[in-house]
Amino acid sequence: MRASGSEIAVTVGLLCAIGLVLIARIFADRRELLLYGIGLGVTAIEYIVLGLLRGAPAGYLGRELMGAILFGIAALLGSRRWPLLLALGWTAHVVWDLFFHEIGSGFAPAWLPWFCVGFDLFIGGYIAGLIRVTPQGSAPWSH
Repeated sequence: MRASGSEIAVTVGLLCAIGLVLIARIFADRRELLLYGIGLGVTAIEYIVLGLLRGAPAGYLGRELMGAILFGIAALLGSRRWPLLLALGWTAHVVWDLFFHEIGSGFAPAWLPWFCVGFDLFIGGYIAGLIRVTPQGSAPWSH
């Protein structure tokens, strides 16, 4: 049985997310959440860049700008103060991708929303898994 393009894209997205977590754990240490916040911001901006490169109309670019602002807020507040917001931002980005991009926008490669399914859901779930309170009342990454 042969895998479909969307299945391959989800799998590659998942593998890339695992790679990002490993890199973040090794190199980012206490700034792990900051790295995920920057990643969410870049992920939201990529569709604006793709739209500009592929001649998207102003309406499309405006909608993507609104998304970039919302995801940027989630990235900033989530990486600095409320990690749950960061986890929700990554998870919500999957919905954004599938709703606005899989249903034929034509300005992003067809595989990109499916890549984000694997990548974004893993990162969102991983961050949610980090959110636990130690007996001292601090988050595990703040030590």
